[in-house]
Amino acid sequence: MKIAILSTPWIAVPPKGYGGIEKVVYHLAEGLVKRGHEVMLFATGDSETSARLEYEFKKALGNHWTIKSNPYFFLRHLHKFFKLIKKERFDVIHNNAQYIPQFFCDLQDTPFIHTLHGAFYKSLKAPSGYIADKIETLKRFKNHPYVSISNHQRTALPELNYVATVYNGIDPKEFKLGDGKGGYLAWLGRITYNKGVDIAIKVAYKAGIPLKIAAFVDKVDMDYYKEKILPLIKKTKTEMIGEIKDPEEKTEFLGKAIATLFPIRWHEPFGLVMIESMASGTPVIAFNKGSVPEVIEHGKTGFIVNTEEEMLQAIKKISIIDRKYCHKYTIEKFSVDRMVDGYIEAYRIVLKTYAKQ
Repeated sequence: MKIAILSTPWIAVPPKGYGGIEKVVYHLAEGLVKRGHEVMLFATGDSETSARLEYEFKKALGNHWTIKSNPYFFLRHLHKFFKLIKKERFDVIHNNAQYIPQFFCDLQDTPFIHTLHGAFYKSLKAPSGYIADKIETLKRFKNHPYVSISNHQRTALPELNYVATVYNGIDPKEFKLGDGKGGYLAWLGRITYNKGVDIAIKVAYKAGIPLKIAAFVDKVDMDYYKEKILPLIKKTKTEMIGEIKDPEEKTEFLGKAIATLFPIRWHEPFGLVMIESMASGTPVIAFNKGSVPEVIEHGKTGFIVNTEEEMLQAIKKISIIDRKYCHKYTIEKFSVDRMVDGYIEAYRIVLKTYAKQ
């Protein structure tokens, strides 16, 4: 197949740090090329890929809402992409840049598919906003073919035309089994209210175990970080080590942790942090929201809890988790190969549907 993959203009592929979507896109493009498919990746000029790379911007623009709120950057990105689509023939377009590209996909004849990387339920509290508009866009194009990244993600809008659920995958070579002897709990991700880092700090403090936070702070979240999180960090002597960009450093950080805390307040559509931790042999203790029950095997790769007190109790019995099983389970269930298999099948479904029209 000749496949055109659309990524974002904000973060390079693969990301040099934070960037879950771009990380998934990288592994997908690499996996498809290895399978012998002809892939055009439309991203930014500083991206690295085995696929043919095309772009509008030589460098990633930056993952900040001050930049992302300017519509003309994204429009330039999309205009160049769809000019290429018009110029040459592709078997399928794979949109990984969320909602706005749907308007453009609807106006051309090449088969396409969208991966829903985000959350879009009505009560979602997100710094990016526009939740109602995103939902309206999805409803407007409800007959477009969609891939969900968890089955729970579908519950927000069950009427969409889902052709598959494909879990995000990781490269097994990037993760090694850790011994958990670092004597600390871990928290990894972007600091936002929805991710519950404040809850992790409080729980770790009550447990009497040091918490290490490897975090990215967006400009849009800076006030929240300074006003709500930084005082907690100082009060509890929590260690803020900053963003980890190197894959080897990440698996070492996670692998040395006793457990990774994942006290989310939102319905996480997938959660790469969970599989990155478990692939490093470190169990995850997570709140029962979103995709969590689909990712964690309760009692075997971590614990699924409902309250801070239950999270505290789970920490006390974390030693019953077999770290080798954690690693093996994750590598087998959430590998890049399985993800690529899922997307190839989704492309075939879309092409069959187009052929009938």
